[in-house]
Amino acid sequence: MNNRHRPIKLTIAGRQSRDRCRNRTFSNGFTLVELLVVIAIIGVLVGLSAPALQSIRETSRRAACQSNLIPIGLAIQSYHDRWMHFPVGTVLAPDDGITGPIASTAEGNHHNWLGRLMDLLDQPVVANRIDRSVSVYDEANQPVMQLRLPVFRCPSSERDPDNASNYVGLHHPTEKAIDESDHGVFILNVAITRDDVTDGLANTAFVSEKLLPLDDLGWLSGTRATLRNVGGGIETSLDRFAKPVASAVGSVGSRHPTGAHFLFGSGEVRFHASETDPRILEQIVDRRDGQLPMHFQSIETLREQSLK
Repeated sequence: MNNRHRPIKLTIAGRQSRDRCRNRTFSNGFTLVELLVVIAIIGVLVGLSAPALQSIRETSRRAACQSNLIPIGLAIQSYHDRWMHFPVGTVLAPDDGITGPIASTAEGNHHNWLGRLMDLLDQPVVANRIDRSVSVYDEANQPVMQLRLPVFRCPSSERDPDNASNYVGLHHPTEKAIDESDHGVFILNVAITRDDVTDGLANTAFVSEKLLPLDDLGWLSGTRATLRNVGGGIETSLDRFAKPVASAVGSVGSRHPTGAHFLFGSGEVRFHASETDPRILEQIVDRRDGQLPMHFQSIETLREQSLK
């Protein structure tokens, strides 16, 4: 009697075991609701991490930008050691009777300070191809003019015209046309020496950055393409389609979200915030104002001076 019923009991037990396995397999999977929750959590995490990743990228670009300015500073000082003066900001055609100021058009000699640094920036081939007997816009200089030189490009400005320079010499503290009477270091026709920088090399800014318009004349052009002032503060945005008058020069600026780099005569590179007091910017660009350095003064002192 018991032997006849034993197979039936085994069969029922087997079915129950299979049912339990089937239920266990189903319970270890994801429901649609659970899957949607996981996707939503991943989306939130990506959204939270994206700004941090962007900040890390910009920090890296700022460091690379600063690294570009260091060899430029060394080249400027080496040029002075060789020739006993800093490179001239820009020049007019020799012996043509034309006087300043410079107009930012593709007409004129306009050989600039950057072109004279080529061999000191380890670019002897480029230096040898620059023909200074003719204008920078002459056909003979076009192969050089169209070069993209990484040392002149800020990594945060990667989409700008290939042959432009993000780095500019400072010709004057305020907005004015580029001329021989300017108070910066890189000016028209005049070779400035260390003795002319009476405020001290460590207190005088030589080079900064600029935002690039679409009609930029290129890194070899001694116009507003490679010379700027700080009359408009540190620009953080630019109408790239704007057509300023030829005599306008414009202020410094950069694609960095919070400010721009300044290279000083001592070789030091400092980052100034876009909210920096315009008086401080004007003072560090003027090579001979004889005033106490405002960037060394306390915030309280600056506030008191602004109220007078």
